[in-house]
Amino acid sequence: MIVALLIIGSIFVLIVLSVQDKAEEVPELLSSNLAEIQAKALCREALVYGMNNVGNGSVILSQGTNSQTFTNFEVLDSTIDSIQYISNTTIDTIEINSYASYQIAEDTFQHKSTAVICWVPTHAQGAMYSNGNINVGGSADVTGDLIENCNPPLDFEELFGITKVQMEAIADTHLVDPPNNPAGVEGITWVSFSNPSGDLKVTRADWEGSGILVVDGDAQFSGGSFEGVMWITGSLFINGNNGFNGAIYVEGGIEYQDVEDVAVLGNCQITYDYNAILAAFADASLVLNFEIKILSLFEDN
Repeated sequence: MIVALLIIGSIFVLIVLSVQDKAEEVPELLSSNLAEIQAKALCREALVYGMNNVGNGSVILSQGTNSQTFTNFEVLDSTIDSIQYISNTTIDTIEINSYASYQIAEDTFQHKSTAVICWVPTHAQGAMYSNGNINVGGSADVTGDLIENCNPPLDFEELFGITKVQMEAIADTHLVDPPNNPAGVEGITWVSFSNPSGDLKVTRADWEGSGILVVDGDAQFSGGSFEGVMWITGSLFINGNNGFNGAIYVEGGIEYQDVEDVAVLGNCQITYDYNAILAAFADASLVLNFEIKILSLFEDN
């Protein structure tokens, strides 16, 4: 009996000691987790601060690395150590690294957060936009995003920075009831119709256009090529061996709710082309708005 009681007593003592050890570990574990959470949170705030600096032009970037180092930049028990900017002009990206540390007792926890960002045109990131449906069939090939049933609807002034009235006033070429395959479509071209059912028709394979083309009505392309930005207020039908580089916008969805507003058939090739968009705006002395796009985010303890 005495032996049994001794054994039970020993087991009880071991359990009590084990519980005490665990109880002592819990506050340390909680403190460590809190330190890690605080350091990560501060790093992410520093990333946002860094991206805002890039966005508002506070940080002037060139090829290579730029750094901001902070002294005694403390937030609660955390410290922002530095923010590093690495610009890669070859692929038009900026890498932002933020470094933060958290002090608890005599232990220091450090953390690094990274964001890879780039500048993109705010309202020109896709190959085709439509307020209605976009139907792509046959052997047609579209390289770039198709944005259909736009919500909110397409806004001319939001893209170009001027109204349609202002665009028509500064157009290099005004075409009213144009014949098929009209010549001189370059710079800013404004196309309108005295007959509401009129449309722009391009049928020749060797037809070429460039710049900003605004068609105040419908358009049909069974041939030709265009480089730049095309804005159609009605519907658009493309069918043939043709090529379009830049971006195309079709308002038709608001007025033509029950029809295919954009039909892309045949062997045509439509390609989102940032450089063609940029050139069209530059040639027209219009400002293209940009925004920062986050390509990736990751943490590194």
